[in-house]
Amino acid sequence: MKASATWSTVWRTGWLVLCLSATAAWGAEEPKPKVDPHLVPLARFSGEWTVAGKWAAGNELHARTVYEWGLGGKILRAKTFVKDGETEYQRYEATFAWHPAKLCLYEISFAVDGAISEHKIETPDDQTLLIDFSPLEAGGRAGKLRQTLKFVDNDHFTWKIELNGESGWQTILDATWVRKK
Repeated sequence: MKASATWSTVWRTGWLVLCLSATAAWGAEEPKPKVDPHLVPLARFSGEWTVAGKWAAGNELHARTVYEWGLGGKILRAKTFVKDGETEYQRYEATFAWHPAKLCLYEISFAVDGAISEHKIETPDDQTLLIDFSPLEAGGRAGKLRQTLKFVDNDHFTWKIELNGESGWQTILDATWVRKK
């Protein structure tokens, strides 16, 4: 009788410990992934950002992007949503990674209209990302658009888009992204 009472107590205690452990694990946040050292310049982007700007042509831009780590910190995924009146739609989905053959940070972006584009990302300093300032392919030609992202602080970065036309590079958008708290 004592053996079965002891076994019952052990079983109940074990069950209680298992339940408490599962509850604690369920409520706990997932640990942040260790970011691949090549992707450290992108680490600040993790989270949700919003922007309100005006294109050179005069139309307004209201958008948000959600950045999240994937594959244990080996890639950064981004989903960009644009406001169209009172509605919002997903315009882009992108993946940022280190390209081992090209030895650079790069982005592959998919647009709602089916367009796919790849972009070389350069980091001249700790605050700045240059996108498409030089071609992704060796010996290739630079594109007609380029972007400069410059962190003002951990919660704000400026975004400048330039178009190369007949009169050279002209700014078509200059706005500031703000981290959503």
